[in-house]
Amino acid sequence: MKNLEEVNSAIFVIDMNNGFCEEGALADPTIKGIVPNIRKIIMDGLKRESALFFVNDKHTEDSVEIKRYAGHCITPREQKTIKELSIFEEYADRVFYKNSTCALFAPGMMEMLLQMKNLERIVITGCCTDICIMNFAVALRNFMDEWNVDIDIVVPINAVETFHIPNVHEREEANQFGYRVMESNGIRLVKEMD
Repeated sequence: MKNLEEVNSAIFVIDMNNGFCEEGALADPTIKGIVPNIRKIIMDGLKRESALFFVNDKHTEDSVEIKRYAGHCITPREQKTIKELSIFEEYADRVFYKNSTCALFAPGMMEMLLQMKNLERIVITGCCTDICIMNFAVALRNFMDEWNVDIDIVVPINAVETFHIPNVHEREEANQFGYRVMESNGIRLVKEMD
């Protein structure tokens, strides 16, 4: 495990778990199309000694969020990282579980971020573009601003995706909404990581 006070870059993999990619009410196998791009970002980041974090949804039948979104990520299997990416968990500096659409509020997240004194860049990957990615990126931008930390928050478009439910949640419309909100809040969107 790296000394988090010394790292200058971090990669977050958000909600690439079975409950969004394999099975369950919000699962959409199309999301797995971004896996090769996330793998490349992780492998390049590990070579550069970037910190690596996984954040997965973990709900119960009593989770308040379930009132707004169909029941998801309730079973232990749905809460696990998909097999295509789970191999990287052994290299992760930490795996977080969250009970809301914003990773910033996962237990221990804010405290950890404040320890990372040399952090210059955060790359956010995963799903869902217009919900968990957007909510984390914007909240993270505000959190860093509050503490006067000038940091580059990057979202590679080829490494984020959202689910599609006809007439309920239109993928392309939702993605475009997420991009606009993030960009207007100072998040740097790139087509892909160099």
